[in-house]
Amino acid sequence: MLNASRKLPLRAFCLMTVLVIMMVFGAIPTLATGDLTITVIDVGQGDSTLIQSPSGRTLLFDGGKSGRGTSIIVPFLQSVGVDTLDYMVASHYHADHIGGLDEVFEQIPVREAVYDRGWDYHTATYNTYATTVASKRQTLLPGQEIDLGEGVLVTCLALNSNDQLSPPFDSSSYENEYDVCLLVQYGGFDYFQAGDLTGGNSSSTEDIESSVAPLTGDIDVYHVNHHGSYTSSNPTFLQEVQAEVAVISVGNNGYGHPHQDVLDRLVQYGSFVYQTEEGDGGTLSSQDLLVVDGHISIVTDGIANYSVNGQQWAIDEDNLSPAEDSPALAFRVLGNHPNPFNPATEIRFECTQAGSARLSIYNVLGRLVHTSDVSVNAGLNSVLWRGQDRTGNAAPGGVYLYRVETTEGSDSGRMLMLK
Repeated sequence: MLNASRKLPLRAFCLMTVLVIMMVFGAIPTLATGDLTITVIDVGQGDSTLIQSPSGRTLLFDGGKSGRGTSIIVPFLQSVGVDTLDYMVASHYHADHIGGLDEVFEQIPVREAVYDRGWDYHTATYNTYATTVASKRQTLLPGQEIDLGEGVLVTCLALNSNDQLSPPFDSSSYENEYDVCLLVQYGGFDYFQAGDLTGGNSSSTEDIESSVAPLTGDIDVYHVNHHGSYTSSNPTFLQEVQAEVAVISVGNNGYGHPHQDVLDRLVQYGSFVYQTEEGDGGTLSSQDLLVVDGHISIVTDGIANYSVNGQQWAIDEDNLSPAEDSPALAFRVLGNHPNPFNPATEIRFECTQAGSARLSIYNVLGRLVHTSDVSVNAGLNSVLWRGQDRTGNAAPGGVYLYRVETTEGSDSGRMLMLK
């Protein structure tokens, strides 16, 4: 059994208040009896990941290169009993991420939507993808949530450079910077994946990772950006995410993926590394890395443990909500609706007894935008925020963080106001 208690030896003690707020950014829904399964499908040098909720709802993130949809992904889906997908998501428009999505779409029906970052790209692979999925294609929004049921929530943390670059977002030079960033949550378990997202580390790429890091917070499993390229996984990002496990989707590539400096950084910041294949880059000792030579399967009950290809790890206790830390504590935030919203949204929560509650709204810089004190009843409660600041003026559109405090506990969440 692997050492599931590996931690970064030294944590930062002087984090800004905004980062603390952001790290507590999701209300944890009540868990069903069942497991969340995330499979990093071995498509060689590329990416494709299947997310299966205990509810049976599914999401496929990326589809590898052209040909891999038919030869690898569809047979795998069929082998695990998936004959219909609820959602597809494309991280970005490079061929090793979207090449097989049209093939999967033509063979496995998609019920709800095929999400991507919008805008356009100018390759034959992109044109085939866009034409094939047109009937289900929708553009994701930062902060948008995809509910897979039974407590599994997939949140788009950022896309199109997370405001680090200016539109139009159709420059081929920055395609990796435009990646969709997803956070998958089930109880206390958190998993992050963002295609080929860049962290700088070179003069030819922009650092988007550092702006995404505080939105991600402390996680359990990090699907390593850009197949372990030196352009990814910068120290700022790794220190924030504190992942005990890192998984790398890689194959024969000619790029030197995964690069040795990235592997060394992952170990430095406390991660054990799993790879789908060996790749053409660096390596680590068996104490720090396992080459699976196949699919990587992550299974969790969302409560205490998760396994990676059968090896057990403990869910990071920092991810647990107050309700999970203390079974007797029944207060819980149920999220806000609608989300995204314009101009108003209701923040919903449950209490076991009547009393009072305080709602605080912060912008992404950690500045207090609005606060209100309300009386609450035992049971379901809600507080309406009309999108106004403390002076009664309309607040600008964007991502906001909210915190509900009661005598029974406190919890936080994120929401997106459209303008």
